[in-house]
Amino acid sequence: MVRKANVIFVSMLLASVILPQALVVARDNPMPGGWTHSRSPTPEDLAVWDKVITKVNSDLVSMGQPVKVSTQVVSGIKYNFIFSNGDQVSVYSVPWEQKLEVSEVKKSTK
Repeated sequence: MVRKANVIFVSMLLASVILPQALVVARDNPMPGGWTHSRSPTPEDLAVWDKVITKVNSDLVSMGQPVKVSTQVVSGIKYNFIFSNGDQVSVYSVPWEQKLEVSEVKKSTK
């Protein structure tokens, strides 16, 4: 009976140490092929946005600069640019094929 109690205690102790660490790793490292968490745009992200408004759709310049972005690596890179008013623009980029297109524009309902 003592041995079984020790096994349970050690199992619970390990679970209390390992599980929180696993959750942190899962939170900070999205599944391969999955979307990243929204974050502040990097200079590289903003360079993609600048190309969108200068070469693909100049009407989007009125949205200003994105305040958040999330990305997904597929057969290129998908960007979800988020603006201060809640509007979102989805962009698909395949730089090695010089492909850049706006997939969707979502207006905020705020």
